[in-house]
Amino acid sequence: MYVGEPAPLQTPETATVAQPAVPVRWLRIAEWLLIALLAAQFGVRTLPGAWRTLNTDFPNYYLTASLVREHDDTSRIYEWRWFERQKDYRNIDQRVVGMVPITPFSTLAVYPLTSLPPLTAKRCWIAINLALLLAALYLLRAATQLSWRRLALIAALSVPLRVNLTYGQYYVLLLFLLALAYWLYARARRFLSGVAVGLASGLKVFPVILLVYFLRKRDWKAFLGGVAGTAFSATVSLLVFGWNLNRTYLLQVLPATLRGEALDPYNLKLGSLASLLHRLFIYEPLSNPHPALHAPALFAILHPLLQMAVLAPALLLAVPADRQPRQLRLEWAAIIVASLALSTSPSTYLFTILIFPVCLLLAALEQRHRNLWTAVLLALYAAIGLVSGTNSAPNGWFALLQMPRLYTILLLCVISYVFLARRREAARDRRAVMLWACALSLVLAFNIVSGLRHQHGLYEGYRYRIPLPGEVLMASLPAAQGDSIHFIAMWGDGYRSAVATAGVTQFSPASDDDDLALTASHLHLWLERTGTQSNIVSVPDGQSILQHAESPAASPDGRWLAFLREDHGRARIWLHNLSQTTQPDKPLTPPQLNAFEMSFLPDGDLIFSAESGDQPGLFTTDQQGSVRPLNLAGARYPAVSPDGHWLAYSRLQHGSWNLWLRNLDTGHAQRLTHAACNDIEPAWTADSKSLLYVSDCGRALWFTAILERRIFP
Repeated sequence: MYVGEPAPLQTPETATVAQPAVPVRWLRIAEWLLIALLAAQFGVRTLPGAWRTLNTDFPNYYLTASLVREHDDTSRIYEWRWFERQKDYRNIDQRVVGMVPITPFSTLAVYPLTSLPPLTAKRCWIAINLALLLAALYLLRAATQLSWRRLALIAALSVPLRVNLTYGQYYVLLLFLLALAYWLYARARRFLSGVAVGLASGLKVFPVILLVYFLRKRDWKAFLGGVAGTAFSATVSLLVFGWNLNRTYLLQVLPATLRGEALDPYNLKLGSLASLLHRLFIYEPLSNPHPALHAPALFAILHPLLQMAVLAPALLLAVPADRQPRQLRLEWAAIIVASLALSTSPSTYLFTILIFPVCLLLAALEQRHRNLWTAVLLALYAAIGLVSGTNSAPNGWFALLQMPRLYTILLLCVISYVFLARRREAARDRRAVMLWACALSLVLAFNIVSGLRHQHGLYEGYRYRIPLPGEVLMASLPAAQGDSIHFIAMWGDGYRSAVATAGVTQFSPASDDDDLALTASHLHLWLERTGTQSNIVSVPDGQSILQHAESPAASPDGRWLAFLREDHGRARIWLHNLSQTTQPDKPLTPPQLNAFEMSFLPDGDLIFSAESGDQPGLFTTDQQGSVRPLNLAGARYPAVSPDGHWLAYSRLQHGSWNLWLRNLDTGHAQRLTHAACNDIEPAWTADSKSLLYVSDCGRALWFTAILERRIFP
């Protein structure tokens, strides 16, 4: 326009176009300022904190991968005390470690870093994660055409991303694999997309739901790719870790994870459907003494019912014939958001994955009301990372008020379903939808029936429970001595020995070392105290009587002490003469047997459990090392009664360890417990009439409590 030229006439149309220019400009400036502020916070607080410390799951990945690199036996990495011992030997700076509910395959991501010290390895892992994050954002930009400004804002707003980097988790790797899978799928490379989904399923189970989505889309290439990727993950896991560990994961860890019982099932901080329903409907004397009502059948019905109510719309609203970019974005976003909402262990870092579906949803928004929906989605997305549940909720129905994260992620589910429903076409195959609805109903019915069967007899052992303080996360290895019960207690800061007498429990002082095992005769007590090596010490004088020795077992007369010594994770039984300390210790079992637990017979021989082949079993040995099997496959935790007539042990059947009793005079055996949980580590009282044992019935997997049960009148 020249000087002096009159301004053009403004029509309503031209005015409408021109007016938003300034607000859009200021919106962009505001977004860049927010990105800069959040990036500065990340650089000043998050990254230095992550750089300096080891915490939560990175030590678990690192330790497991280190065992693989060192060619150690890994069949017992899901056993809490065994895993803690390996951590102590390697001087890893983390008070408590545990592999539940992590998949074995996921730990291999850090395998290349295990030649480095733990903290250095974590720093390299952080750098790799930042590179993977940039790669994931690049793939999302290519797949959605979102601006780098918007992608940077989404990443910067993610509190879970910062937590993931602080703790050294693997969810950025999972985010990258999902972004890669979608990028490949959008470019019609569907088999490779399925392979990426299968690899992601090896890290975390929930991407398997995408294979069901591929079936719904009638996309056989993607489905077969998913099967191939999953099979590859499973094969690598089998080749690296062996069948025994993978069987433990499939038969025990995975089912408990799907029920929400791999970790504390009553912890509302997790913000899951499973934890809320456990808190409302299942009584547990220590963790949940005041539910709304004790109705386990309601949990068995409502949990799968609500899960299906969340997931089914994501599948039923998918359109097999529609491969348009917007439809695919909405479908993938709905599937992933629903999967996260169904997670039974939705810790904050899990929601790093939300970067992926939120990018897809923003890219799928229509121009009408785009700014409004963008604001709503970003607000919900940020809120999911900021809010969580609280475990200090009042009793009963008030637990419903303590789950803001759960309700927020469910609201995001609803919004994604509304977007999908608006795109329903008249040509949608109603018959196929009905068939899928029927199939999902059958799956629901099966899950309800399985849940009801699982609840059968699960809480009958409550009447035998010994009261313990709430700070005890796990009680194990009970040993009777007079009127007292000695045991090992897991706390948040490590493992300590404890003694319960007349309802009063005393604990050993906290220290840098762990007390991981104990044994008692009628007069004496011995502990395994573990730091960079395990030593057996006598109590109360604290004198170390054996070095490089684990898991002691004393003869009833206090004359002999059996113990384990490990070599690359496999243990042999050794014998120590307490009355003749100059006599050298000697091994009683051959190297090909991986020994676990042992118990003395009155004549000084031992019954012990060991792994030979693909499952544990019971054996006997005399003091010259003559070993013979007892033909009790799948059995562990032997305990011989002081009078020598009875053998208590646990046997693994259908994924649960239950107690059995065998008459050593006649050979007759009978089953003592029948619930779908673990009753293990029996020990006899001095009169040979009562059994102490530990049980995780009604609790998290292997987070055991102590029970005392009268067996004989």
